[in-house]
Amino acid sequence: HQDVPTKLVAKAVPLPMTVRGHWFLSPRTEYTVAVQTASKQVDGDYVVSEWSEIIEFCTADYSKVHLTQLLEKAEVIAGRM
Repeated sequence: HQDVPTKLVAKAVPLPMTVRGHWFLSPRTEYTVAVQTASKQVDGDYVVSEWSEIIEFCTADYSKVHLTQLLEKAEVIAGRM
């Protein structure tokens, strides 16, 4: 478990909204996530929200697709050796 600060900057859209981000997560790893929003005001300043609830989750093992990709990469490297 490692505390790694991460930022996702997204364009504001009208509510209700879903902001989608993309992180590359490691298998069998525990993560803790909290969200904070910032809204730009007319005068150029930003209004920053409080932090959201903290969500904790653990990723699963590699999927079959990921294992197949790893196998293909290993075969290519082995072929060069």
